[in-house]
Amino acid sequence: MRRILQLILPVSITLAAAGQSPVPGQSWSLRLPDSKILGMVWVGKGSFLMGSPLSEPGRKEDEGPQMTVTLTKGYWMGRTEVTIGQWKAVMHTTIREKVLNLLNDTTPVDIEGKKQILREFMRFKRDQPDRIMAGESDSLPMYFVSWNEAMDFCNTLTQNERSAGRLPAGYEYTLPTEAQWEFACRAGTTTASFAGPVTMVGKVAQVLDRVAWYAGNSAIGYSGRGLGAPPAGPRASGEKRPNAWGLQDMPGNLWEWCRDWYGPYTGRSLTDPIGPASGMDRVNRGGSWGSGANDSRSANRAKNPPAEMSAYRGFRLALCPLQSPVAR
Repeated sequence: MRRILQLILPVSITLAAAGQSPVPGQSWSLRLPDSKILGMVWVGKGSFLMGSPLSEPGRKEDEGPQMTVTLTKGYWMGRTEVTIGQWKAVMHTTIREKVLNLLNDTTPVDIEGKKQILREFMRFKRDQPDRIMAGESDSLPMYFVSWNEAMDFCNTLTQNERSAGRLPAGYEYTLPTEAQWEFACRAGTTTASFAGPVTMVGKVAQVLDRVAWYAGNSAIGYSGRGLGAPPAGPRASGEKRPNAWGLQDMPGNLWEWCRDWYGPYTGRSLTDPIGPASGMDRVNRGGSWGSGANDSRSANRAKNPPAEMSAYRGFRLALCPLQSPVAR
């Protein structure tokens, strides 16, 4: 396998004060309403080998052919997935209100090329919110968020911070591109996970136990309302070890929406890729508390309709150089 191109700039450990405008090269803390803080980690520009080699156990066909990707500008990524508390501070809705709205909404939406009621597509029972919900603590990552709603959160934050004069020129809050997500998740590594090769013994991969909540460990020590048998669900953000750049929960806990439409890899070298111009599904990455170990590999990909929402899917905030407006 070709070696990763070592053009990665070191990640600064300097922390800008909460509430100040972010400074490129420095990690910092974004101050939200209600005294909520959202940690943002600086990711320097660089090149890496995106996708997985044919020899990687658990590899899926859509993870290749591998391609050299160059990101020419640095950006920030949320230290963890956006939490329920952070969502409430910006969007002023609770997880329960969102689930009840979903179960009572009969508006048809575009799903897989046709108009469908989301509740029916997801096979949810209208009068049973607790059957599809896990915990509601502010410390949990925000779940039951569609791609569209995640982008609404980002756009609201962009408007708020621009009005307050704290948004760096030429940047916007958004979802990371698929390339930005994988580059940040790998943090300079080339193994299946940033913690090392994913070797499974039954349903457990010991290397992941230190860095991810996944199906092999998410029920261990779980308390409160859970899903499945044994009961499990999303866990408090930031409990697992970070990668070398300080990012936590990149693998596991919740699948994370990316900005891109889903599409095949070309195998060509790319610079600042943004994915296909159109599609039916959006990319999500990282696996979840209910996913097998192979889904927590850095190169693993998934796709879902942008209107879909569930207890397995959330998102991570990014502050990135401006791109063309994304098609919805």
